[in-house]
Formats: sequence, structure tokens, C-alpha cells
Amino acid sequence: MYITFFSQGMAMKIVSMHVQNYKTLENIVIPFAETFNSISGKNNAGKTSVITALRGVLKDKGKENWWFGNQDIEYSSSLTQWTKAGTPIVLTYILKFSEAEDPGMYHFVIKIASLQNFDNREFLLKIELNHTDSGRNAEVYINEKKLDAFTSKEIYTKITGTSLALYYHSAEVGLSGFGGGGISRLTQDLMFTNEERADLSADQEKLKKKIKKLAGKNRTGLSDLLGKLEDKYDVELSIFEKYLSGHIPLEINLKDKSVDIPLSAWGTGTQNRTQVMMLILYANKIKEDMGGVNRITPIVIIEEPESFLHPSAQAEFGRIIRNLSRDLQIQIVTSTHSPYMLCQEHPESNILLDRKLYRKSLRQTEIVPVSEENWMSPFSNILGLANDSFSSWHAVIEAKKDCAIFVEGIIDKQYIEFIASLGVTGFSLPTGCEILPYEGKDALRNSILLKFVLEKFHKYLLTFDLDALNELDRPMRTLGLERDKHYHPIGISEPGKDCIEGLLPGEIPASVYSSNYSLVMKAQSQDPKDRKSAKNSLKALMLDAFKKRSDWTKNDLAGFKPLFSNITQAFKE
Repeated sequence: MYITFFSQGMAMKIVSMHVQNYKTLENIVIPFAETFNSISGKNNAGKTSVITALRGVLKDKGKENWWFGNQDIEYSSSLTQWTKAGTPIVLTYILKFSEAEDPGMYHFVIKIASLQNFDNREFLLKIELNHTDSGRNAEVYINEKKLDAFTSKEIYTKITGTSLALYYHSAEVGLSGFGGGGISRLTQDLMFTNEERADLSADQEKLKKKIKKLAGKNRTGLSDLLGKLEDKYDVELSIFEKYLSGHIPLEINLKDKSVDIPLSAWGTGTQNRTQVMMLILYANKIKEDMGGVNRITPIVIIEEPESFLHPSAQAEFGRIIRNLSRDLQIQIVTSTHSPYMLCQEHPESNILLDRKLYRKSLRQTEIVPVSEENWMSPFSNILGLANDSFSSWHAVIEAKKDCAIFVEGIIDKQYIEFIASLGVTGFSLPTGCEILPYEGKDALRNSILLKFVLEKFHKYLLTFDLDALNELDRPMRTLGLERDKHYHPIGISEPGKDCIEGLLPGEIPASVYSSNYSLVMKAQSQDPKDRKSAKNSLKALMLDAFKKRSDWTKNDLAGFKPLFSNITQAFKE
């Protein structure tokens, strides 16, 4: 069993899940990161099966009602089709609980397992479920030690009788008023304290009695109307308990241009996004309920959070969900078809599924390795691009901030950062902005990938050498990018100065060229490799010479002034 090592003091998390003989998940181990996780893959890759398998122990008790039905696995319809009949479906989960964040489950397990002098403030709980025709059997281990049958049953009953997860699927938009109170119930839970809800509950009981009394007075009219039918009925009016059972129907209004508009009147994308955000905040409220001795921090599981959103809105929403997961330390698991919902900052958190091909037929689901060299696979799978298309953008896709200046290589980055560090008025960088190098102008020619990369950021400025303007100006305009607002060519329109070195004080290139005659001659070689090598060496020497001084004045840096002015303008609030 694969185990991920988690940080100390984290809330309840699922560490890994091993699934055998369940639908297309014939034998697969899925590790989970401690905050944000994305599950992606083509249609029929097994994403829904993974989410359903998680429901084996991660229950959302608020969803167990007449609308959403039973969340348990049915053996006869779930056994892998090509597996021998009678083979058990085995699901093994490793969960982590801590005393600080999950006192309800932590103390229950310690007590029922009779763990004397247990000093650890957290433990790993392994739950192994065996499903067969005759039923289901659960075995439980704590820190790899197997517990007896009675204790295992008690812990399993406690686990499955508790809301360890909050599930959401975009299909619930528009239906959320049904199951479990939906958005109305969530709103009330989010807005009111336990004491306030107790007061409301008492008032609701009074209201129930009054409604019943009034209903009794008015049933005669309905009886008379129904009496006209051939079939005769005795009429009794009662309250639909679903709507007066601890939660008051509340409506959410979103304000637009000073007009309050009910959430239900907004577009489906806005409804979907708002409900996902509320679910995450609700999980955090449970986590921070320090007075709750039975508190267990739930995992948030969202299917296709990108639904009904424009790609630009998906990019923003994906960034917000990932940031909330890290900032609130809430574990979020999503399934997605959108590249914007993949974890761009930590690509190893992306779980890419694929089906093995056996004799031209799709068979078991497998995890595509997302290693250091293969980090781009989930992105290329969704965007339909070759993996090597992403190599130039590695640093950009992993960026942690949402404001960025893109520069053509590490040398440009060092120039800009060094000048900004000098403290010269008019040559500073915006707060919270990141300088991200990409590898060469050729990376900008892939408009599909460039569009995806840019939409990751709230604000950005794309730079490239002026010598590439003729070939890049049209692709920029095709993407709707404006010069000096979205992109800035670096250099001066003079021979040899159409790059960042062309902005340097004249003494720098003069000194470097005069001292490195052989490199200057090599830079004019007919051999492309020699020419490129010499130019790169001269670039490095000029950067070193420039950085040896820290007393550069505003006049000395005049060549860089348009670039820094453009940077300031691009990131204005």
C-alpha cells in the first residue's frame, strides 16, 4: 500500500486508496496529496469510478436521502466484467486523523480500541472492505496493527455513519433545493452558530403547531372540491416535514450594479461556482469549530467544477479553489476535463487515468506516471498537445502567484530583478508580481498553449526580443493581445540592439566586445552551434559586467525606462 507522508497537525485526510476488481479499477493504488488533487483522463477512463469508490467510506450524510439514494457499492453490478465470478471487490483506504483537528474520531478510536498510553497526536487508520455476493466485511488497522472483529465493526460503523466528506456535482445546480436542503441548508449552516440554530429550531416548532391549526380550518374547502370526483377521499392536511425540519429556506442574493439578484436567477455557471465556494467555506467552518468535541474536518469532493464556466472564468476559479485548499488546509479532490482545474503549482498532485488496451479492447484503468520528467502529461492529455510542447513553459505553469512578467530566458529575468533592486526611482516592480522565464520565442508560436498559459494569471505582461516582433505580432493580435498592454518587445530598432543587451549603457558592450575579440568573431561564424554558443557567452559576460556596479543612475538606465514604465502601467489597479 502506497502511503504519502503528510504534514504534522493536518486535518482528516485520505492518504491513499487501493481498489481491486471494482468496475474498470481492476488493481489500482491512488495516492492523494494533502490539499488539492485533480483526477483527469479521457471519457470512460474511470474518473467516476474513483469518486464512487471514495464513497465506500467517505460518506456525505447530508446527501443520503430520497433524491440521491444509497451511496454503497452493489457487488453484482460493480464487479470488473472480465474478472472471474465470485471474486471479491476489495477497497482499502488509508485515512489520517489528528487529535487537534478531528477530536470526534480520534478519541472514539482510541477509546474503542482500548489504546492505553497512546501518546501520538495522530494516527493512520486503514480500512479494508471486502464485497462479495454474501455481503460486506470490514477489517480495520490502526498504524498497521490489525484490530479485532468487534472493534473493527464499531469503528467502521462510526466512520460510515459520519459525514467525512462533502460531495458536489454540477448536475446538482437547479436541483439543490431537494436533497438534504441543498443550498438553503448549506447557507443556514454556514451563517448561523449552533446556539442560533437551536433558537430557530424552537421557533420552528411553534410555527409548525400554528400551521397545523390553520390547515385544519381550511381542509373543508378542499374536501368539497375533491368530492366532485368519482372517487371519494377523506382529506387531511399536514406539513411536508422536509421544509420544517431544522432548516429554514434561505435565499442567496448576489449584488450586481447595486441590484440584488437571487442566486437562482443568475446563470448556471455563477450558481455552480457560488455553491462550490460555499461548500469549501462550510468545510472550513467545521474545521475551525474549536468548541465541537465531535468535530471531524470533512474532505471536499467536487465533480467537474468547471461546468458551465467560460475558459477565462475556469482559469480564475481553478486558481481560487487551489489557493483556498492550501490556505485553509482543506483536502479537495476534483474530477475534471479542464486544464485550468489541474494543479499547476504542484503538477504531482494531478492524477491522470487511462485505460489499458488489450486485443484492441479497453481494459483496466491505470495511473499514468506524472514524474518530474512527465509532469505535463495531464495538461497535454486535455489540450491534445505533445508533451514536448510544454517544456518551454515549466517554470510558468508551476508559478505560485497570479501576476507575472514573462521574459525570454533567465538572463532577461536577472537584468530586470537586478535593476529593480538598485532602488532607482521609476525602476521598481509591482508588489506580488513574479518574473517567469520561458525558453525562447518559438514557445510563443503555439497559440493554444500560449492562451492556456496566459489565462492562468490575473494580470501579466509578455516580453520578447524586438527582433521577433515581425513574426510574433500577428499571433499576439490573433489572441486579442494589445502591444504595451499585454506584450512588450524589448530592444531598440538598431542593428544588434533589438534585444535586452541593446538597452545597456554603451560602455558595457564596448568593454565586453573589446576584451573578447575571439568570441565576437565566433559569433559571426557560419556554424549555427558556434554562433549560438558565442552569443550566449557574450550575453553572460555583459550581464556580469553590468552587475558589478550598483551605482547606476537614472540616466544610465534610460534604455530600460520604457520597459519599466510599461510594467508599471500593465499592473496598475
